[in-house]
Amino acid sequence: MDRQSMDPALVRRVRYAGHPGFDRVVIDLSGAVPGYSVRWAKSLVQDGSGDPIPVKGGAYLQVSLRPANAHTDSGDLTWTGGPVFRAGLANVTDVVRTGDFEGVVGVGIVLDHRAGFRVFEQKQPARLVVDVAH
Repeated sequence: MDRQSMDPALVRRVRYAGHPGFDRVVIDLSGAVPGYSVRWAKSLVQDGSGDPIPVKGGAYLQVSLRPANAHTDSGDLTWTGGPVFRAGLANVTDVVRTGDFEGVVGVGIVLDHRAGFRVFEQKQPARLVVDVAH
């Protein structure tokens, strides 16, 4: 699934919660929802270097937002902590900041097992939402 955008966005935070039948990952943004892709990945790697990120899971979703940043023009981080955030949900075990490099912010979703997912946008405030079935 792909969406394109011309305006950069700031990633403010990424949060997650369990719901009956699915786990939800929400990427909170300032500005409009940027272009994005959500794809299955064999593993998670650090954007830019390509170094592996040592997280274990049964499946991985890689979310890429572009153009987007997780820092201000002065270099202050807007999405702090991590890079690995322990979710501990029914299927989503971890959420990982895989990068903030050259206008692309990467978010890895570590799953216990591969399952169906859906992606949708919310506006006011701007958010990208990924729901993953249990």
